[in-house]
Amino acid sequence: MIFYLALGVLFTIYAFDLLLLVVVAAIARSAEVAALLKKRSRERSSKKDQKKKEAAAKAAAEAGAASPASGAAKAAVAAPPAGGVAGGRYASGGGEVEDSSPSGSSGYTSSTAEEDSSGEEDLPRAEIITTAPAGSTAIALPDDPWGGAKAPKVLIQLPMYNEEAHAAAIIDACCRINYPRDRLLIQVLDDSTKEAVRQKVDAAAAACIEQGHPVQVMRRDNRSGFKAGAMVEGLNRVEGLGYEYCAIFDADFDPPVDFLEETIPTMHRDKTLAYVQTRWAFSNGNESFLTWAQKINLSFHFDVEQRARSYLGWFFNFNGTAGVWRIQSIHDAGGWQSDTVVEDMDLSLRCYLKGWNALYLPHVDNPNELPCTLSSYKTQQFRWLSGPMQILIKSFSNIWHAKDISLFRRLNAFWFFMRYILFAAITIGVLAVPPVALWVETWSWDWPQIYFIVSINFALAVYLYVTPFSIAYLFFSVAIGYFKLWAMTSGLLGLEKSKTWKTGGSLLTRIHKPYALEAVLALYYAGMAAAAGIYASWIMLGYCALMFLVFLAISFGDAYM
Repeated sequence: MIFYLALGVLFTIYAFDLLLLVVVAAIARSAEVAALLKKRSRERSSKKDQKKKEAAAKAAAEAGAASPASGAAKAAVAAPPAGGVAGGRYASGGGEVEDSSPSGSSGYTSSTAEEDSSGEEDLPRAEIITTAPAGSTAIALPDDPWGGAKAPKVLIQLPMYNEEAHAAAIIDACCRINYPRDRLLIQVLDDSTKEAVRQKVDAAAAACIEQGHPVQVMRRDNRSGFKAGAMVEGLNRVEGLGYEYCAIFDADFDPPVDFLEETIPTMHRDKTLAYVQTRWAFSNGNESFLTWAQKINLSFHFDVEQRARSYLGWFFNFNGTAGVWRIQSIHDAGGWQSDTVVEDMDLSLRCYLKGWNALYLPHVDNPNELPCTLSSYKTQQFRWLSGPMQILIKSFSNIWHAKDISLFRRLNAFWFFMRYILFAAITIGVLAVPPVALWVETWSWDWPQIYFIVSINFALAVYLYVTPFSIAYLFFSVAIGYFKLWAMTSGLLGLEKSKTWKTGGSLLTRIHKPYALEAVLALYYAGMAAAAGIYASWIMLGYCALMFLVFLAISFGDAYM
């Protein structure tokens, strides 16, 4: 009775947590759409007002030309030069006219924010500058978000290791990004050990440099700290040169040309942001069942989890790429550290505990490629699931004793990691259902069992609704869940990262090497199916037989995935 009740409670918590994120993500999406419509409405209204003012100015000018008195007045005061008034002064006849208004306009105060101590401004608005009581009106429309000041200096880091297929493409893509070239540095952090890859990187960088792009290639004598170590070396190289922001891209990404235009002004306006994370898009999401399943999973992560947590102001982690960091926040939190395999989540948490905020920008898409083989996918998932457990061990005490954030924010950070534990408990519980039902607590339709059935179906209903209505994805995620459980266990115990088979050659070469974990689970469910048949538990027999087929298919997945 306790077993079914406990498992039912776990499923209920899981379902409500999922449902909360789905509802909040829907609210956030609605708010984004409303803000977009409001912005477009303001733009249309602004254009209409501008046309009206231009028409009125034209009419006033024509009337002034027809009147001798106004013509004399017009001769006394010259029109301002094109592009607005510089410093509130402009030439008028043989002298100068100085505007006494703080905004640089006569009889009009600009709503543009005043410059702070560093000389930076918020996004400027159109300023109406009146040159004379009966004269014409000029509209000053700044074409940059910095209010005439220089754009902040931005560093783009491209950490890579033997990326033969993508090295040249990501360098070219970053050189196409719109941003003042004198305020940008593209830093290629190449730890490649293959000479052919190094030559490809050098050739791509040299071609971009010849075209006037600010590209710098950095190589190290060793791979100490791996990706985190490379980024630390890159930041050290530009220390003291005034770089304020650092954008990061993995080699298989293809950032849009307006990436910095969409992200840097947002961070520049909000000084509390440690980083902004943008959305991943998937160029090969429909290439195979494996890439499709990954696309479903990651789309849910970005469209629901990241969006909802950002909207609520809860902790959500930087995803390692396709985002921008405030360099000050990196230093404030202790810098990149390589004592976990998920340095991005580790730094995100340390910034959160220091009181920094983060923002997710769902409208900025960054195409990239998903792992196209089961072996590479499992290697990636091992790092993504063992890493959070390493952080939980490393930072449990730090979360509890964080003095720069409220108790609620600390509890929120705890829950972020406890969700992994919840997933592990459900996975173990589901694995134990067949032997418990057959030998420990014989199934009976009492209220604990009924509650268990209702809760598991409720959780499945929510899960299938958001992922979306896919039984095939459900079975795949359940089967791969046990590998994720093993990864989490390895992270908690500090075990050496397990090696997955990566074999090539023909189908026969690959098919005789199944994944051990999935093969063992297939045998387990085959045995449970046989036991269920002996005890005439036909529902359990069908369930175990189905799970046997699922795990058998996954265990030989490298042959066809």
